[in-house]
Amino acid sequence: MKERAKIIAVDFDGTLVENKWPEIGAVNVEVLNYCKSEQAKGARIILWTNRTDEPLANAVKWCEENELHLDAVNDNLKEMVDFFGGNTRKIFADEFIDDRTVQGFSLPYIAEPSWAEREVSLACAKEREMSDAPGEEGYGIACYKSALRAFRCLMDDGHTGYSLGITKGILDRLISGKCLSPIEEIPEIWEEVHIREDNIKRYQCKRMGSLFKEVAPDGTTTYSDVNRVQVVNVDEPEIAYQNGFVTRLIDKIFPIAMPYFPSEKKFKVVRDEFMTDPKSKDFDTVGYLYVITPNGEKVALNGYFKYEDGKPDMVRIDEVEYEERKTRRVEKK
Repeated sequence: MKERAKIIAVDFDGTLVENKWPEIGAVNVEVLNYCKSEQAKGARIILWTNRTDEPLANAVKWCEENELHLDAVNDNLKEMVDFFGGNTRKIFADEFIDDRTVQGFSLPYIAEPSWAEREVSLACAKEREMSDAPGEEGYGIACYKSALRAFRCLMDDGHTGYSLGITKGILDRLISGKCLSPIEEIPEIWEEVHIREDNIKRYQCKRMGSLFKEVAPDGTTTYSDVNRVQVVNVDEPEIAYQNGFVTRLIDKIFPIAMPYFPSEKKFKVVRDEFMTDPKSKDFDTVGYLYVITPNGEKVALNGYFKYEDGKPDMVRIDEVEYEERKTRRVEKK
């Protein structure tokens, strides 16, 4: 090939201008002046951007207004098409200026590692120190890197403060499988999963897999969200778990009605369990003491139960018997 002019491919958002997509941010004077200076020496300029349609037209117009002549937009120069024998998908250039490449310009996340990148780097280094398989990228490191990619995406979209909090709340609900708008009682969102021997039909919600409903032959309908209740033992309040019996108990006290929009917080049931027989290998007495509702209200449950020999399910007892059994409490071995 004969000697030719240098080709520069330059990005727009985050490079020629501050990233305010789809709007146009403040000019990056350093990059603009460099491109214009090189163009004055004979360089060819390609605008290399993810913009399309009207946002792309606005970017091209901006370049014209700022006296940056574009020789191509997201395309190869004709002489390079001729040289390669076709228009390759990859744009050919001698220099690529982009906020995702390493170069000497003061562009976001590139001139030096961001605070988030440094924190993730330190955390990954610690993970590697603790790894049983040195040199391998473990599960923890993969999680840190995924979090960093999500963080970059939020920053690139311009989220800060209030909007960042809203976005985080939406993401938290998506991750936990919660709906983003109230669920209404329409047939299309339910799928039949089981018919009991008593002809009660059980359905699962297509919009939120944790939500079920049961329809009795007389049309009576009850709902249950298996993820809306957590249980903690009174002596281990930091360890939460789910329990089907407790969920059914809360469903009776606080029945679900349509439209349904689950709270960010769960019902928190506090219980106590203990043994009364030193020969027993497991707890034989349980007390469901109180529940803290999602809005912070504390409601007494006073539900007391015991196991009896030969019976698979727990038997309800009154508070007097519960307190009497509590005096015979023994530590589990």
